[in-house]
Amino acid sequence: MSKDKENQPNYVFRVLDDTTRYVQELLSENEELRSLLEDVKTEKSQIENQLLAMQRQMDRSREEKRSLEERLARMETENRQFSGRYIEVEQQNANLANLYVASYRLHSTLSRQEVLAVIEEIIINLIGSEEMIIFEIDADRTHLRLAASFGIDAERYRSVPMGKGIIGGVALTGQPYLAEHQADQAVEEPDLTACLPLRFGDTINGAIAIFRLLPQKQGLGSLDYELFDLLGTHAAASLYCTWLHARMSEGVEVIA
Repeated sequence: MSKDKENQPNYVFRVLDDTTRYVQELLSENEELRSLLEDVKTEKSQIENQLLAMQRQMDRSREEKRSLEERLARMETENRQFSGRYIEVEQQNANLANLYVASYRLHSTLSRQEVLAVIEEIIINLIGSEEMIIFEIDADRTHLRLAASFGIDAERYRSVPMGKGIIGGVALTGQPYLAEHQADQAVEEPDLTACLPLRFGDTINGAIAIFRLLPQKQGLGSLDYELFDLLGTHAAASLYCTWLHARMSEGVEVIA
């Protein structure tokens, strides 16, 4: 019994020591946990800052991508415009070349048959029709007489009174006829696409009637209108020059 009493203080001291050590260990672990928590908070803040920076970078990247896409779209639009303009200029150059060649060929011969053949080739190859008639006005200026034809029944148009129908009216008034500008189709001249007066100075010397266009030709364009003007003046002048040349070759005096 006395022995237990002697051991009791030692036991209490041991318990107190163990408790103190345990509390210190808990405080130490708590401090470590607090420090670890601070580290975690710091690391979390750093990660959040990094994520925010990455988000900003992504936003900038998206904005740059959008800007580049807009620039690319504008460049593609400009490229299409430049390509279209280039094609247009090339077409204009080709048209000018065709007009020059046609004009040169009309004035390169004094043979009436060759001039008529050149007129036919211009209408076939450049305007796009294989149905045409070339008329000249007779000496008394009462009728149009057929000078040449291609791809159409010539007998029907062997002689056309001045002022009769579309063709006679064009020769009388000097005003060209274009079917696409008319509400109704010509009755007396079916399938007539265009009729052009042959004008030399102030005088109408004939007319050119152009009927159906080739199947692949969808309609008349700017080059066709230029060719109509060329034929109406240059073809008339060329035919008149061949007439003068023939008269002079025959020794007939020509009064200007």
